[in-house]
Amino acid sequence: MKGVLIGVIIVLAVLGTLVFAVNQRGWKRNGYFTIPATILIVIGIFIGFQALGAILTLIMNGGKLDGAEGLGALAMNGVAQLIVMLAGALFLSLAARQNPFAVFRLEGIRETPVVAYLLAIPLILLAQAVGIAISSLWIRLFEFFPGFYSTIDKFETAGDTQLQSMVTAHGPLQFVVILLLVAIVPALAEETLFRGFAQSNIERSGHGHARPMVALVVASLLFAAIHGSLFKLPGLLALGLALGWMAYRTNNLFVGSVGHAINNGVIVFELFLNPGTSSASANSVVVGNTNLSGTQSLLLLGVTAPILGLLLYLFARATAHTVSRYNSELEIESLHGPLPFTHDNHDASQ
Repeated sequence: MKGVLIGVIIVLAVLGTLVFAVNQRGWKRNGYFTIPATILIVIGIFIGFQALGAILTLIMNGGKLDGAEGLGALAMNGVAQLIVMLAGALFLSLAARQNPFAVFRLEGIRETPVVAYLLAIPLILLAQAVGIAISSLWIRLFEFFPGFYSTIDKFETAGDTQLQSMVTAHGPLQFVVILLLVAIVPALAEETLFRGFAQSNIERSGHGHARPMVALVVASLLFAAIHGSLFKLPGLLALGLALGWMAYRTNNLFVGSVGHAINNGVIVFELFLNPGTSSASANSVVVGNTNLSGTQSLLLLGVTAPILGLLLYLFARATAHTVSRYNSELEIESLHGPLPFTHDNHDASQ
């Protein structure tokens, strides 16, 4: 109870700080939502998604939460994601009179080479492996605080076990349905909200050379935090950074969506082939955290991090000629004049 109270106080303090920041800086700049405004909106969308998912599940289950598991609850969750995260983000952007092709990164579709889509698959799987290693090391730190660790571990294990039972398919038809609800729908909805709405608004409402990187980091932190897992936070952040970087490099939301769907789909496929897999090794649809020792975690990180770095380099080379990546800078320049510290590639493209 004490931990819950502390958590509520922290959440209220964060929300109060964001509201104060919005009042000071305003909701919009350059026609786009500022950082505190974007964070508040994303939090609001997430609360709306959770509320609608719960309401739909209650309706489906005759007004009872008991037994609200399996494909039905998963389907209601998917419907809520599409309505609130995807359609809601699109509606807000249109209501703010923003260009949807710019906000949701559709301008780079024609420029994106096929190799970028192909590289997105191993890149996101390597990012997941790096995330698992970092999360495992992160969890080791909490073990120095046994009481706190035990409380969080019980909470996360319960959620992981329930989620695993929901996404484990028992038959080919269930596998296809779960793959749609766990891989395809979240990939489209979450990429639209985080790499589209959040990252684009932060990037285009900012100023100066650091805008894209600030947008990338803040949107990735939001992505990691919204999943509500303290143990998996670093791993989710690693995934978010990889997805956000691909979206920025290509200015194409679908590249990250492919990687996101593959990442989620691999877990569904693993559970389908091995339905008895323990929750310790497959306890998240996004990033699993295993019972790796510190030595094993460091070894995994030492092997996967250099390969991930190589893939990021190859991806950067493959997308080097994406001119639309600098559209946000051109838009701000048209309003305020040339920006200081513009990218060399931007200058070369003019």
